[in-house]
Amino acid sequence: MFASETKSWIKRNARPLEHARWQYLFEGRSSASVLECLTAFQNEDGGFGHGLEPDVWLPNSSAIATWSAGQILLEVEATRNEPVVQRMLTYLMNAYDESIGLWRTVIREFNDYAHAPWWTYSEEAQQFWMYNPSVELAAFLIYWGEQGGQEARLGWRVIEKATDRILSCTEMDFHEINNFQNMLNVVGDDWERGKDVKAKLHELVHEVMNKEPDTWEQSYSPTPLQLITSPEDELYPTYEELVEENLRFLKRQIQPSGVWDIPWEWEGDALNFAVAKEHWKGIRAVNHIKTLRTFAAL
Repeated sequence: MFASETKSWIKRNARPLEHARWQYLFEGRSSASVLECLTAFQNEDGGFGHGLEPDVWLPNSSAIATWSAGQILLEVEATRNEPVVQRMLTYLMNAYDESIGLWRTVIREFNDYAHAPWWTYSEEAQQFWMYNPSVELAAFLIYWGEQGGQEARLGWRVIEKATDRILSCTEMDFHEINNFQNMLNVVGDDWERGKDVKAKLHELVHEVMNKEPDTWEQSYSPTPLQLITSPEDELYPTYEELVEENLRFLKRQIQPSGVWDIPWEWEGDALNFAVAKEHWKGIRAVNHIKTLRTFAAL
């Protein structure tokens, strides 16, 4: 069974963090090792860096690395009382940029360290990234902050601004769509305009999803599984046939070593990407096996 090959690869080659996630998700281990490994990427200001997101090697804290950490903290059901969570909330409160109403996705310091080309800083970069990942960071403040406290209040302020954006847009990059989807998974839709956001997301998902299986291998456009992550998703019945085909495709793409290849590269920096690529293999292996299990497709 290919999952056993994946397990062996993870234990031999993955970062300790992905190994700990594997043990937590598939071997019944506690979250303690995951939290310990994750803390190694956390800085004194509470944010995360040090290549946690392998396409950004900046050691200092950034919104995108902190977003990556928050997703893992949600995965292991970390509570607000965990020191790693409390420090992260402190960072988010301090790093928020009042002048633009969000956390800057790309910062100037990215350019000083190895990074993927799309993370190169420019004055105009935020216009592309918009609320990726700010709308999710806002959800973290609400989820782990005290109800009615300053963290939650800031979180809702950002979500209100993000809501203005999504309800007025006609198209959106699928990564930002994912951010809005994840925000709703965290805070729900039982708030003013929450159900409007969900309805708009359904429209955007339909527009952006690649519904042509023959092109999935060559295209970077989002496949159904990048937009529908569970059989409980409201959109699953609508796209069930495509999702099931995507699951078969995912299994066909696994390499003999038990992991998946990485379909992108750092143009002009093959040497550093060779390192990042191995880190991504571990991350994607854990995520893909998790997806296959979620859909009972192992």
